[in-house]
Amino acid sequence: MHAVRTFSTLTPFRASPVAHDPRDVMRLALSENAAGASPKALAAARAEIDRAHWYPHSDGEPLRGLLARHYGLPEQKVIVGNGLDELILLVALATSGNAKPTVVTANTFAGYAASLEISGHAVTTVPWAAAGGIDLDGVCEAAAGASAVVLCNPHNPTGTALNAEQVKTLVEACHDTGALLVLDEAYAEFADATRFGSGLPYLHGRGIVVLRTFSKAYGLAGLRCGYALGDEDLIGAMTAIRTALPYNTNRVALAAAAAALADQHHLRRIINDCAVARQVLSTSLATMGVQSLPSQTNFLLAHLGDDAPDIVGRLADEHRIHIRDMTGLGLSGWARISVPLTRDVPVLTAALSSAIAATGAHL
Repeated sequence: MHAVRTFSTLTPFRASPVAHDPRDVMRLALSENAAGASPKALAAARAEIDRAHWYPHSDGEPLRGLLARHYGLPEQKVIVGNGLDELILLVALATSGNAKPTVVTANTFAGYAASLEISGHAVTTVPWAAAGGIDLDGVCEAAAGASAVVLCNPHNPTGTALNAEQVKTLVEACHDTGALLVLDEAYAEFADATRFGSGLPYLHGRGIVVLRTFSKAYGLAGLRCGYALGDEDLIGAMTAIRTALPYNTNRVALAAAAAALADQHHLRRIINDCAVARQVLSTSLATMGVQSLPSQTNFLLAHLGDDAPDIVGRLADEHRIHIRDMTGLGLSGWARISVPLTRDVPVLTAALSSAIAATGAHL
């Protein structure tokens, strides 16, 4: 027999066909940025194509240095990766071999559990709070016996967020127990600063890492570029492991991300426009009788009831609008809806109303 490991709980990822042929559809299933990337980022990407025959910088420069200056950190506290998916796997590999479990929350981004299983971690899963989102008390309690805590804030897929005081409580709990804290802040730019607490203020200490991405608010999902900030030991270990992936981030992505980071005016416009569209969508759903959780992201988690899979299917088949059924994340009856452009909200809600009526659902 060949010495090949099996992963009985992991199902190979299969993207929706619309991901490969997105023409003439409304893509609201993948929490993408409906408004797109900065024109300056796109121009930088096009220019870099002329150098496609050259390997990129192995440390992700110049982006790595630009990020260090942007956040006021030494470069040894920064690593750039091929999207957050790769960085999460690097975190898991860098922290493997510990007898203590790693804490994650239930019903969240599947990449955490997959990377931890691949890397041989034991995992403690904390159920989500009754009101939706992160059970802070449960996570802090679990941290007492853990080697690490991996948390999504703002939370995917609920859209809820821990505030600054709650994050401080979590940081202190992990510090007191010696657990490494990994905060995935992929949606942080969309959040209201009065309702969201970031791990960024704690990065000059040890034991905490923040993950961020250019895929969401910056609109560069197709180029795959993310970054991790924080604990020098962990970043150093991730950088060492990356020796196996010496050119992990392509030069087109690096150029586009650097230009996007510089164009903060475009970012602010995207964030403001999304906040308006999110409120319009939330209000429209409520008028239809569809409950959605308060969101600090560019998506809403909407309750469509027992007929959710049928409703989602009808939206795609009859209206060419794609939203995501959350049954696969253990949230039966719920669907995640990316926030469209404000002008497209009436199109979405009219189609959703039609799909709900066609199923005979009573919400």
